[in-house]
Amino acid sequence: METFEWTPLFETGLAIVDRQHQQLVNLINQLGMGADEANPEHIDQTLVKLTHYTVYHFQSEEEIMTRARVAATHADKHRATHRQFIAQVAEWTARRERQEAVNLRQLLDFLSNWLIFHILGDDQSLSRQVKAIQAGGDPQTVYDNDHGLYDPRTDVVLGALHHLYCDLVDRNEELQQTQRTLSQLNTALEQRVAERTAELLETNRRLREEQERVLEAEKMASLGRMVAGFAHELNTPIGVAVGAASHSQEVVEGLSKLISRDEVDENDLRQRLGMLTDMSDLALSNLRRAAEMVRSFKRTVVDQASEQEREYKLAEIVEDVRVSLRHVFKNRRIAIDGDCPPDLVLFGPAGALAQTLTNLLQNSLKHAFADGARAGRIRIAAHTEGNQVCIVHADDGAGMPEETLQHAFEPFYTTRRAAGGSGLGLYIAYNLVTQALRGTIRCESTVGEGTRFFIEIPRRIPAKRVNTP
Repeated sequence: METFEWTPLFETGLAIVDRQHQQLVNLINQLGMGADEANPEHIDQTLVKLTHYTVYHFQSEEEIMTRARVAATHADKHRATHRQFIAQVAEWTARRERQEAVNLRQLLDFLSNWLIFHILGDDQSLSRQVKAIQAGGDPQTVYDNDHGLYDPRTDVVLGALHHLYCDLVDRNEELQQTQRTLSQLNTALEQRVAERTAELLETNRRLREEQERVLEAEKMASLGRMVAGFAHELNTPIGVAVGAASHSQEVVEGLSKLISRDEVDENDLRQRLGMLTDMSDLALSNLRRAAEMVRSFKRTVVDQASEQEREYKLAEIVEDVRVSLRHVFKNRRIAIDGDCPPDLVLFGPAGALAQTLTNLLQNSLKHAFADGARAGRIRIAAHTEGNQVCIVHADDGAGMPEETLQHAFEPFYTTRRAAGGSGLGLYIAYNLVTQALRGTIRCESTVGEGTRFFIEIPRRIPAKRVNTP
């Protein structure tokens, strides 16, 4: 998976700058895909490419700033940022010339930070100023107006997304390390089968410990994938809102010029005011959509990252999970229906139930609908029977043969090993339901007709006792 996807949000409208930015995005993606190797040659090649980027890209922007006569305030700030970038690349290059190691994660983190804050910030500002100056604006006035658009909340959001991305890299590295350790333990186990029984028992004990670590790492990796998908989804409403705000600024500037005339055409004035209203409505609706996504995502992440017990509405959990997986099911012909009483309140670890439903939905997508190649429908329904809540997760996909059904909840059992299946999704769901939620889960399936999971959990799980001295 690529670390960054090139989208129109990166484009400045300055052709030579955009081409060089796209080369940097490709370089970051290549660097991210080799993050687990930490190959010195890979790092050296990256530093050479960064040196070329430094020479040609900064020279191009310098010529653009000089030719457009941008305000000295912006130009000095822009050059200072370039000097910091050059100094960092020079320091890494000198370190490699001394045969010293360069941390690949630090290099990737630096470039990602540069892409998010400089290219999406300073370079976009430069583009807007150049266009405004070419339209006849005074450089300093253009800079002041553009600088006035700065919203400190943007840095907060971008910084949060950047930290979430870094956490994703950490979790993936932990998973890879755990998988390598598990592989080493399996190899050691095979080599010692013919040796003493005591040594075999000790190795089996260590293997069970590693299995638990793999389960935990798999859950964290699933959360990391959700974070990456959310960041991608959030780009759309924020991008639309930014575009609408930018257009609104242009309309306001036009209104200012119009009002300054001796005579103002009423129809022209009404038309511009209407455009301003439309742009404001568009920006506000998309910001509200982004805010709702953040609220839903925050609930899901906090719940799944902890074992905190709380009161929660079942319908709210189902909707949060559906929203958090929107990027996974996007552009696939799979409908997800929820049929849960809106006032059904439960008490317990909401994160365990959210993780269970997430795993079941991902399992249906991968196996029942062949990663979205097949169309279908998923329905999550719930009802109460006394103090018990019955949840049914049903799909009309490919179904499972009896042999597969018998092993469905076993760890590391998968029918798609060659396609990257880990065999842990349903096993984790089984453990969460039977241990964290203190319930039961069973499965029924018919080939060609679909699969149904039946979950029964108590409405209120007794709170954990805290031992006090």
